[in-house]
Amino acid sequence: MDSSLAQTGFTVLHSFTGGPSDGQRPEGSLIQSGSNLVGMTSGGGSTNNGSLFRISPDGTGYSVLHFFAGGSSDGSQPPFFGTPLQSGSVFYGVTNSGGSANLGAVFRMNSDGTGTNVLHAFVGGSDGRGPQGSLVQSGTTLYGTTTFGGSADDGTIFRINTDGSGYSILHAFSGGSTDGSHPQDSLVQSGSFLYGMTRSGGAFGFGTIFRVGTDGSGYSVLRSFSDNATDGGSPWGSLIASGSTLYGMTFGGGAFHFGTVFRMEADGSGFNLLHSFEHTSTNGSFAFGTPMLSGSRLYGMTQGGGTSDLGTIFQIDTDGTDFEVIHSFSAGASDGSLPYGTLYQSGSTLYGTTYGGGSSNLGTIFSLVLPEPSSLVLGSLGLLAVAGWVLSQKGAARIGVGASDKDRRLSAVAPDLSRRSLRHDLRSHRHPRAISG
Repeated sequence: MDSSLAQTGFTVLHSFTGGPSDGQRPEGSLIQSGSNLVGMTSGGGSTNNGSLFRISPDGTGYSVLHFFAGGSSDGSQPPFFGTPLQSGSVFYGVTNSGGSANLGAVFRMNSDGTGTNVLHAFVGGSDGRGPQGSLVQSGTTLYGTTTFGGSADDGTIFRINTDGSGYSILHAFSGGSTDGSHPQDSLVQSGSFLYGMTRSGGAFGFGTIFRVGTDGSGYSVLRSFSDNATDGGSPWGSLIASGSTLYGMTFGGGAFHFGTVFRMEADGSGFNLLHSFEHTSTNGSFAFGTPMLSGSRLYGMTQGGGTSDLGTIFQIDTDGTDFEVIHSFSAGASDGSLPYGTLYQSGSTLYGTTYGGGSSNLGTIFSLVLPEPSSLVLGSLGLLAVAGWVLSQKGAARIGVGASDKDRRLSAVAPDLSRRSLRHDLRSHRHPRAISG
């Protein structure tokens, strides 16, 4: 795909300005709520505790529905990959701080931003602390994860009823060679099991893929990442499920040690690397979030790589072919930088958020119109020439050579990842507020 064509169709719908009247630094994904898109920011508002906002897909009608206030009656600072879950006319979600112990909260609010209520305040110890990602709903039960807390302070899987009753810990991670530690994003349900990943722990110390029954039974580690040329390492994101197949990304590992896209069967068999990121201008690096599946194609984002080394949007077929960077972030008033979370698709348009960029460099909401395949070359080539061009370029389009820059960007992004440090936290190096263990 010609890079100039790949960059067209990108629009900044909103540039966050922070301060008392707007959010700043979104770290999660968008959802559709009626005719609007809804998401959260990690900061902004008069107390800088974050916000929940809505915006029309065309960029009009932006408004903040709720500024988080913290304290015992509200959450504070929506977390990495924090995305509201809508059920009827109610939003559910988690915040990294706030609640009575200021260690995070499960909240509920009306979809117009009113009626905020803390369903559970995390207190640490045998309870979790520092919830991440989003909630998953099954019937009247919500499921989620915390990065810390539990008996070994390695994080937990919890459930709670939508009315706030029935809170319990399904699994407390213990780390070491036989269990994962520090889950960093959401769960996904497939059948009677919940699936997820941890960023560390396991046989090699580079994270795991696990599953557990919705009743807390049957917990098992399906895979331990080994962070080498044929495997990923240290995932910072969630899995997605399609039938009996799981897809995900890792921050490290792969042939060039800049992260991977992978697939695996839900029973733990058939693990396959679909792509190793290369940290070049035509490739991404450091996958940070969760891929989105559309038909037989995955779309996702990376925090590094691309023409400005400020992150990319990419596409790849589910069999690992036809990888392509379809947008390189460049920051400035008309673009974002350092994308987070999962893309949302409506028709032929992708929507997402970035942590940086925009007119105030405090993050953006963006849209990207996907080009029709035929529109790439029909302007200058006849139909027969198109067919020949496609056949001859199918492999060449997947550009990428080994990056000469082998510092893995760890000094700026995730130091000590290769030494399995539990402190390889992006927020402590790129972001103003740090997660502490």
